[in-house]
Amino acid sequence: MTDPFGKEPDLVDPDPGQPRIDPRGEQFFRDNLETFMGIAVYKLRSPHDADDAVMIAVEAMHKKIERILAHPNPIALAMTILNHTIIDYMRVSARMSARECLVREVPATTYLMDLGRYDRLDRAMEALEATAPTQAACLVLYDLIGLSYTQIADTLGVTPGAAKTNVSRGRKQLETLMLTELPKEKGDS
Repeated sequence: MTDPFGKEPDLVDPDPGQPRIDPRGEQFFRDNLETFMGIAVYKLRSPHDADDAVMIAVEAMHKKIERILAHPNPIALAMTILNHTIIDYMRVSARMSARECLVREVPATTYLMDLGRYDRLDRAMEALEATAPTQAACLVLYDLIGLSYTQIADTLGVTPGAAKTNVSRGRKQLETLMLTELPKEKGDS
């Protein structure tokens, strides 16, 4: 006979309760969560996927918070963890999509047209990331995420002047790439 009121000893270890969160780490996450979400939404194109990826990254950062805060550039190390988590998330999503079945509901035409408008920009950004990764990173952080030159400098470990120069050069290079015909991927018509 079991005691419904919990007076008998548990056969399993007692619940350890809520894990303690380092207040410095919690403040670090609160200060940078918007930036993390912006980068994830840009790379994953879905706020739901971005939210999942950021939460996985924050969990990984939480486990390494002492190392992150002791690093000379904590935000740069956190961004590295976030980028690796996003890549892993995309890999897992690709594996899962290979096993998924198609649904009967066809996406709206406007949604497909909106995606088509991003194609040229996506290809140009991929080419810029391949040829000038620092310019591409600065451009994304400034124009899409909305960080200041000082915040970009802290994030990437460059000077604010270098961040401003990279944004300017990145825009010019992106404009040139957008005007040239980029190679199409398999399956494009």
